[in-house]
Amino acid sequence: MTRSAPATGTPARRDRPAKPSSLRYYQDGPPEHVDLARWRLTVSGLGVEDTALDWERVQAAPRLTENRRYVCVCNWSTRENWSGFLLADVLRLAGFDGATEGRYLRQTSIGTPEKGVYTSTVPLGDALERRALLIDRIDGAPLPLERGHPLRLLDFGLYAYKSVKGLARLEVTDVFELGEWEMRAGYTLDGQIRPKRYRFCDLGRHHFVERPGEVTEP
Repeated sequence: MTRSAPATGTPARRDRPAKPSSLRYYQDGPPEHVDLARWRLTVSGLGVEDTALDWERVQAAPRLTENRRYVCVCNWSTRENWSGFLLADVLRLAGFDGATEGRYLRQTSIGTPEKGVYTSTVPLGDALERRALLIDRIDGAPLPLERGHPLRLLDFGLYAYKSVKGLARLEVTDVFELGEWEMRAGYTLDGQIRPKRYRFCDLGRHHFVERPGEVTEP
């Protein structure tokens, strides 16, 4: 699969058109505040050791920055510099055995007292093959609350609704289950980006995507 070359130190574009409001939408609220001293990323399930990773331990994983295109099911897209950690590297911190056949990754949010948590499940092998990232920075700035602070998993071959904001738990399972947006809005379970015409917000124009999966152009 062709991927965009990783970009390091690329300055954020300040002349972009305003992004759609759905970019800022957050099912959970979002939380008013996340105390990083108390936050933990819990990893559990098949082929891993039950592990609670604190912020410092996550930050000790190899960091990378890649310029990749984010696509919303609402027919818009934006390309940004995403900084964080490979999903594969974070799973290794929990002793991941490397097996992916018949396995899925269930994500759970931090949640709020008012609305509780929400979940999404993605095929584990596909996410690893596509170099899914656990993001904590965008265009050189910390990930804001409304976009998923402190951590958000992004599989760039899937629509963004498959990626839970404000991540608190990763669970390796053998069940490909419906998540929040499949049940709420009727979106497809697989969530794969479809060939169609999208608004490329960073470029200020529409573009027809001809192939399914991660959008590598332009």
